[in-house]
Amino acid sequence: MGNIIGDKDAQLVVDKMNMRKDELPNYTFEYKCVDSVLNAMFWADETDKLYYKEFGDVISFDATFQTNKYGMIFVPFTAIDNHKRSINIGAGLLSNESIESYRWLLEAFLKAHGKHPQLVLTDQDPAILQAVEAIFPNSNHRLCMWHIMKKLQAKVSADFLKNTDFRKRFTKLVWNVYMEPKVFESRWKLLMRKFKLQDKIWFKDMYKDRKLWIPAYFKDMPLHGLMKTTSRSESVNSFFSKYSNSGNLLIYFMMNYDTAIGKQRNGQQKLEHDTKNSKHEMTLPSGLLEHVAAVYTKTVFYEVKKEIFKAAWYCSIDSVEMINGWKVVMITQTDKSKQLKIKCKVELKLPEKEVKCSCNHFIRTGILCRHIFAVLKNNHVEEIPEQYILRRWRRDAISSHLLAMKHVAMETEDDTFKFLTEAYSNIEYCLGHFKRSKEKLLEFVEKTRILKQTAMEFGSSNQSSSDNDEEEIIRMLGIRIIPDEINIHPPSSIRTKGSGTKKRMVSATEKVVAAAKEKTRICTGCNQYVNHKWSTCKVRLARESKQP
Repeated sequence: MGNIIGDKDAQLVVDKMNMRKDELPNYTFEYKCVDSVLNAMFWADETDKLYYKEFGDVISFDATFQTNKYGMIFVPFTAIDNHKRSINIGAGLLSNESIESYRWLLEAFLKAHGKHPQLVLTDQDPAILQAVEAIFPNSNHRLCMWHIMKKLQAKVSADFLKNTDFRKRFTKLVWNVYMEPKVFESRWKLLMRKFKLQDKIWFKDMYKDRKLWIPAYFKDMPLHGLMKTTSRSESVNSFFSKYSNSGNLLIYFMMNYDTAIGKQRNGQQKLEHDTKNSKHEMTLPSGLLEHVAAVYTKTVFYEVKKEIFKAAWYCSIDSVEMINGWKVVMITQTDKSKQLKIKCKVELKLPEKEVKCSCNHFIRTGILCRHIFAVLKNNHVEEIPEQYILRRWRRDAISSHLLAMKHVAMETEDDTFKFLTEAYSNIEYCLGHFKRSKEKLLEFVEKTRILKQTAMEFGSSNQSSSDNDEEEIIRMLGIRIIPDEINIHPPSSIRTKGSGTKKRMVSATEKVVAAAKEKTRICTGCNQYVNHKWSTCKVRLARESKQP
């Protein structure tokens, strides 16, 4: 099939996407060519746009590599839905990482969605930073914690992380949302001195950019959980990497993208179903918990329930006084070991049921904190005040129209994509259940071996005909025709940032990974984690040269 497609790959993709734009409601597709070579693409369907309308206040995007044979950079845009799951709100392909390319992509995104996000999270790529500042001047911009924590292991040796408690202490420091900036700065310096990292360039740079990623500096900024997505398994580029590889033609990449999006949306619909049909067991009779269960999705219900329980377990009221019509309550929160104490001030105005807390948890997450729940319970308030129930976390946040929609890009094409999505889903479901039983897992593997053998025999018997069957290719790819005339060519190679050379620019993430391969050890000459050994240690040589 690849031989027939040949250098028609980019033309096929553009034709396919233009066909969707013509036939599907509210479908956006933009592309850019330079000297007849495909340079950039952006697309978003009706579902992407409806998701953005509901959940697009906080978004992130990330450059992902090794998704196609031309090295075009895949850039998925992500938001968080009412189940606290990542959802796609558009995507792009770029031939290079220049400022101009990112500006074009963000302009296409803005044209499709019509409004700026409140907050944009990205990695530290300078081109991305400048493009965001230019195209989203009214949006707040912060660095994604996942990228930063991912780089940590490359900035110090594996032995260092294994043999010290630095990672634990570092994580605890940077995630402390209760800490004031001055306290953070003091503790950062102490931590760096303790582990002799104060001269490491990466840590110095991260400290200089602390206002862009340390929560202590933006307590009053809505984040809705997106910044705290630090798990690799939850990351968007990890999700899409399951469905793509570096040898993909662009037309195959788009097929795999459709499969991935179909799986993502099927998962979202399953969560909607689970929420509507779940029955929460109440350990204790509580009007407040019953109200929470009635308004929030299943995922958010459990988060709010945890805050309510922690209000009862760990929060105590120290003092209450009336100031200008507000009931001012001082709260002390202790942890399980009772070693850590946090002081918070909660202000409540009745009968308006206005409430606020000095920890700003509601502002950051859109969910009331344990401190506020402690005060509400103490004042016999059995329902969350309506103004503190954000639409984005509600059970009915997604319209019935959107729930009724399927993956619209598939509806006018062959059923192959739908079957692929279901097949991936079935396999993952089986593996998730059978992994607990070696016997069942072995039985499943044996059955897949038989299916694999059948597929190999099918491929062998059909190879000669399918390689030349243009109708079969058209059916599989979901296109009208394979064009004779080519006006758009695929990139011939990967380009560096704006240079146009054939050598692909190594991304910031790849540089980090490469740096991680430079093994460090403890030098017995200076007793430090370094990249030299005892025989070349300058500290040891200098010390010995001074000895008589």
